[in-house]
Amino acid sequence: MTYLIPIIYFNVVITVALGFAVAFSVQIAGKIFKITTRARRLYLTIFSLITVYYSHWIAFILFTTTGSIPNASEFISYFFYPNNFFLIIGEINTYGTWSFGTMEAPVNGLILTAIWLIEAIIIFFIAIRYTLLFPENPYSEKFNKWYTKLTLDYDFNSFYSEDKIITNLKEQGIDLISNAEKGLAYKHSKISIFFLKNEENQYLSIDNIFIEVRNKSKKTITPMLSPIKITNTDAQQLITKFGTKKAFYFDF
Repeated sequence: MTYLIPIIYFNVVITVALGFAVAFSVQIAGKIFKITTRARRLYLTIFSLITVYYSHWIAFILFTTTGSIPNASEFISYFFYPNNFFLIIGEINTYGTWSFGTMEAPVNGLILTAIWLIEAIIIFFIAIRYTLLFPENPYSEKFNKWYTKLTLDYDFNSFYSEDKIITNLKEQGIDLISNAEKGLAYKHSKISIFFLKNEENQYLSIDNIFIEVRNKSKKTITPMLSPIKITNTDAQQLITKFGTKKAFYFDF
Protein backbone atom coordinates (compact mmCIF):
# COMPACT_ATOMS: atom_id res chain seq x y z
CA MET A 1 0.00 0.00 0.00
CA THR A 2 1.34 3.44 -0.95
CA TYR A 3 0.32 6.54 0.99
CA LEU A 4 0.36 10.03 -0.50
CA ILE A 5 2.24 12.81 1.31
CA PRO A 6 1.22 16.06 -0.41
CA ILE A 7 3.15 18.37 1.91
CA ILE A 8 6.72 17.30 2.69
CA TYR A 9 7.05 20.11 5.26
CA PHE A 10 4.56 18.27 7.47
CA ASN A 11 7.10 15.49 8.02
CA VAL A 12 9.82 18.05 8.74
CA VAL A 13 7.67 19.79 11.36
CA ILE A 14 6.90 16.48 13.08
CA THR A 15 10.60 15.54 13.10
CA VAL A 16 11.70 18.86 14.59
CA ALA A 17 8.85 18.80 17.12
CA LEU A 18 9.87 15.32 18.25
CA GLY A 19 13.43 16.48 18.93
CA PHE A 20 12.22 19.42 21.01
CA ALA A 21 9.67 17.24 22.82
CA VAL A 22 12.39 14.84 23.97
CA ALA A 23 14.66 17.69 25.13
CA PHE A 24 11.95 19.45 27.14
CA SER A 25 10.58 16.19 28.55
CA VAL A 26 14.03 15.30 29.87
CA GLN A 27 14.36 18.73 31.49
CA ILE A 28 10.98 18.40 33.17
CA ALA A 29 11.82 14.88 34.33
CA GLY A 30 15.19 16.15 35.57
CA LYS A 31 13.52 18.83 37.67
CA ILE A 32 10.95 16.44 39.14
CA PHE A 33 13.34 13.56 39.83
CA LYS A 34 16.24 15.83 40.83
CA ILE A 35 18.71 14.95 38.09
CA THR A 36 21.16 17.67 39.02
CA THR A 37 23.99 17.44 36.48
CA ARG A 38 24.03 18.07 32.74
CA ALA A 39 25.92 14.80 32.16
CA ARG A 40 23.15 12.72 33.75
CA ARG A 41 20.49 14.60 31.81
CA LEU A 42 22.48 13.91 28.64
CA TYR A 43 22.51 10.18 29.39
CA LEU A 44 18.76 10.31 29.98
CA THR A 45 18.30 12.21 26.71
CA ILE A 46 20.21 9.59 24.72
CA PHE A 47 18.27 6.74 26.37
CA SER A 48 14.98 8.59 25.70
CA LEU A 49 15.95 9.22 22.08
CA ILE A 50 16.66 5.55 21.47
CA THR A 51 13.38 4.53 23.13
CA VAL A 52 11.32 7.16 21.30
CA TYR A 53 12.93 6.46 17.94
CA TYR A 54 12.43 2.71 18.36
CA SER A 55 8.78 3.30 19.37
CA HIS A 56 8.28 5.53 16.34
CA TRP A 57 9.48 2.74 14.07
CA ILE A 58 7.20 0.18 15.71
CA ALA A 59 4.20 2.50 15.29
CA PHE A 60 5.20 3.03 11.64
CA ILE A 61 5.55 -0.71 10.99
CA LEU A 62 2.21 -1.53 12.60
CA PHE A 63 0.46 1.24 10.69
CA THR A 64 2.06 0.11 7.44
CA THR A 65 1.16 -3.55 7.89
CA THR A 66 -2.38 -3.05 9.23
CA GLY A 67 -3.40 0.21 7.58
CA SER A 68 -4.76 1.58 10.87
CA ILE A 69 -3.50 3.23 14.03
CA PRO A 70 -2.19 0.46 16.33
CA ASN A 71 -3.86 -0.08 19.68
CA ALA A 72 -1.96 -0.24 22.96
CA SER A 73 -1.82 -4.04 23.21
CA GLU A 74 -0.45 -4.38 19.66
CA PHE A 75 2.17 -1.74 20.31
CA ILE A 76 3.29 -3.20 23.66
CA SER A 77 3.42 -6.72 22.22
CA TYR A 78 5.62 -5.64 19.32
CA PHE A 79 7.75 -3.37 21.52
CA PHE A 80 8.96 -6.27 23.65
CA TYR A 81 8.85 -8.93 20.93
CA PRO A 82 9.93 -7.24 17.67
CA ASN A 83 9.75 -10.33 15.48
CA ASN A 84 11.45 -9.85 12.12
CA PHE A 85 11.89 -6.13 12.86
CA PHE A 86 14.76 -5.55 10.44
CA LEU A 87 13.21 -7.85 7.85
CA ILE A 88 10.09 -5.67 7.73
CA ILE A 89 12.17 -2.48 7.63
CA GLY A 90 14.07 -3.96 4.70
CA GLU A 91 10.83 -4.75 2.85
CA ILE A 92 9.51 -1.23 3.46
CA ASN A 93 12.74 0.20 2.14
CA THR A 94 12.60 -2.03 -0.95
CA TYR A 95 8.99 -1.37 -1.93
CA GLY A 96 8.28 2.00 -0.28
CA THR A 97 5.00 3.03 1.36
CA TRP A 98 4.53 6.66 0.35
CA SER A 99 5.09 9.14 -2.47
CA PHE A 100 5.35 12.91 -3.01
CA GLY A 101 2.50 14.99 -4.42
CA THR A 102 1.04 13.43 -7.55
CA MET A 103 3.91 10.97 -8.05
CA GLU A 104 2.73 7.41 -8.61
CA ALA A 105 6.10 5.76 -7.94
CA PRO A 106 6.81 5.22 -4.22
CA VAL A 107 9.95 6.60 -2.58
CA ASN A 108 12.25 3.70 -1.76
CA GLY A 109 15.82 2.42 -1.85
CA LEU A 110 18.75 4.74 -1.23
CA ILE A 111 16.56 7.86 -1.36
CA LEU A 112 14.31 6.51 1.38
CA THR A 113 17.34 5.42 3.43
CA ALA A 114 18.79 8.94 3.13
CA ILE A 115 15.49 10.47 4.26
CA TRP A 116 15.35 8.16 7.28
CA LEU A 117 18.96 9.01 8.16
CA ILE A 118 18.33 12.76 7.89
CA GLU A 119 15.24 12.48 10.09
CA ALA A 120 17.23 10.58 12.74
CA ILE A 121 20.05 13.14 12.66
CA ILE A 122 17.59 16.04 13.07
CA ILE A 123 15.82 14.42 16.03
CA PHE A 124 19.03 13.44 17.82
CA PHE A 125 20.80 16.74 17.08
CA ILE A 126 17.97 18.94 18.37
CA ALA A 127 17.39 16.91 21.54
CA ILE A 128 21.08 16.63 22.47
CA ARG A 129 21.88 20.24 21.57
CA TYR A 130 19.09 21.70 23.68
CA THR A 131 19.84 19.37 26.57
CA LEU A 132 23.38 20.78 26.59
CA LEU A 133 22.12 24.37 26.30
CA PHE A 134 19.72 24.21 29.24
CA PRO A 135 21.27 25.81 32.35
CA GLU A 136 22.29 23.83 35.40
CA ASN A 137 20.19 25.43 38.11
CA PRO A 138 21.60 25.37 41.66
CA TYR A 139 20.71 22.40 43.81
CA SER A 140 21.35 21.82 47.51
CA GLU A 141 22.77 18.41 48.38
CA LYS A 142 22.50 19.37 52.03
CA PHE A 143 18.72 19.86 51.95
CA ASN A 144 18.01 17.72 48.87
CA LYS A 145 16.18 20.65 47.25
CA TRP A 146 16.38 22.93 44.25
CA TYR A 147 17.05 26.57 45.00
CA THR A 148 14.00 28.78 44.38
CA LYS A 149 14.45 31.17 41.45
CA LEU A 150 13.48 34.74 42.35
CA THR A 151 13.71 37.34 39.58
CA LEU A 152 14.41 40.88 40.79
CA ASP A 153 11.48 43.18 39.97
CA TYR A 154 13.57 45.73 38.08
CA ASP A 155 14.78 46.15 34.49
CA PHE A 156 18.53 46.73 34.72
CA ASN A 157 20.69 48.36 32.09
CA SER A 158 22.08 45.63 29.83
CA PHE A 159 25.20 43.77 30.95
CA TYR A 160 27.67 42.38 28.42
CA SER A 161 30.42 39.75 28.59
CA GLU A 162 30.37 37.16 31.38
CA ASP A 163 34.09 37.63 32.09
CA LYS A 164 33.64 41.38 32.49
CA ILE A 165 30.64 40.94 34.77
CA ILE A 166 32.58 38.54 37.02
CA THR A 167 35.59 40.90 37.09
CA ASN A 168 33.40 43.90 37.99
CA LEU A 169 31.60 41.91 40.69
CA LYS A 170 34.94 41.04 42.25
CA GLU A 171 35.98 44.70 42.18
CA GLN A 172 32.70 46.38 43.13
CA GLY A 173 30.87 43.62 44.93
CA ILE A 174 27.09 43.76 45.03
CA ASP A 175 27.21 47.53 44.45
CA LEU A 176 27.58 46.70 40.74
CA ILE A 177 23.97 45.50 40.87
CA SER A 178 22.61 47.87 43.51
CA ASN A 179 23.79 50.98 41.67
CA ALA A 180 23.05 49.80 38.12
CA GLU A 181 20.99 52.16 35.97
CA LYS A 182 17.53 51.29 34.72
CA GLY A 183 17.40 49.66 31.29
CA LEU A 184 15.17 50.40 28.33
CA ALA A 185 11.74 48.81 28.04
CA TYR A 186 12.77 46.84 24.95
CA LYS A 187 16.40 46.22 25.92
CA HIS A 188 17.47 45.41 29.46
CA SER A 189 18.85 42.74 31.79
CA LYS A 190 16.98 40.60 34.26
CA ILE A 191 18.77 39.43 37.40
CA SER A 192 17.68 36.36 39.30
CA ILE A 193 18.54 35.20 42.79
CA PHE A 194 18.49 31.47 43.46
CA PHE A 195 17.54 31.38 47.12
CA LEU A 196 17.26 28.58 49.66
CA LYS A 197 16.69 29.34 53.31
CA ASN A 198 19.41 28.19 55.72
CA GLU A 199 21.92 27.50 52.95
CA GLU A 200 25.39 29.00 53.41
CA ASN A 201 25.43 30.66 49.97
CA GLN A 202 22.90 31.83 47.41
CA TYR A 203 23.32 32.25 43.64
CA LEU A 204 22.92 35.07 41.12
CA SER A 205 22.38 34.91 37.35
CA ILE A 206 21.88 37.52 34.61
CA ASP A 207 19.92 37.32 31.36
CA ASN A 208 19.79 39.96 28.63
CA ILE A 209 16.31 40.66 27.25
CA PHE A 210 15.56 42.11 23.83
CA ILE A 211 11.98 42.77 22.70
CA GLU A 212 11.14 43.58 19.09
CA VAL A 213 9.71 47.10 18.94
CA ARG A 214 7.25 46.21 16.17
CA ASN A 215 6.41 42.81 17.60
CA LYS A 216 6.33 42.91 21.39
CA SER A 217 5.45 39.22 21.61
CA LYS A 218 8.88 38.37 20.15
CA LYS A 219 11.32 38.28 23.04
CA THR A 220 14.93 37.11 22.88
CA ILE A 221 16.54 35.95 26.12
CA THR A 222 20.33 35.64 26.13
CA PRO A 223 22.05 34.18 29.24
CA MET A 224 24.91 36.50 30.21
CA LEU A 225 25.97 35.05 33.56
CA SER A 226 25.52 31.47 34.72
CA PRO A 227 24.56 31.15 38.41
CA ILE A 228 27.46 32.22 40.63
CA LYS A 229 27.70 32.13 44.41
CA ILE A 230 26.91 35.22 46.46
CA THR A 231 26.57 35.63 50.22
CA ASN A 232 23.29 35.45 52.09
CA THR A 233 23.73 39.10 53.07
CA ASP A 234 24.13 40.24 49.46
CA ALA A 235 21.16 38.16 48.35
CA GLN A 236 18.92 39.58 51.07
CA GLN A 237 20.06 43.12 50.26
CA LEU A 238 19.09 42.78 46.60
CA ILE A 239 15.78 41.10 47.41
CA THR A 240 14.87 43.82 49.90
CA LYS A 241 15.85 46.70 47.61
CA PHE A 242 14.26 45.54 44.35
CA GLY A 243 11.61 43.04 45.36
CA THR A 244 11.18 39.76 43.48
CA LYS A 245 8.84 37.70 41.38
CA LYS A 246 8.94 33.96 41.95
CA ALA A 247 9.69 32.12 38.74
CA PHE A 248 7.57 29.25 37.44
CA TYR A 249 8.80 25.90 38.82
CA PHE A 250 9.81 24.71 35.33
CA ASP A 251 11.46 28.00 34.38
CA PHE A 252 14.90 26.74 33.22
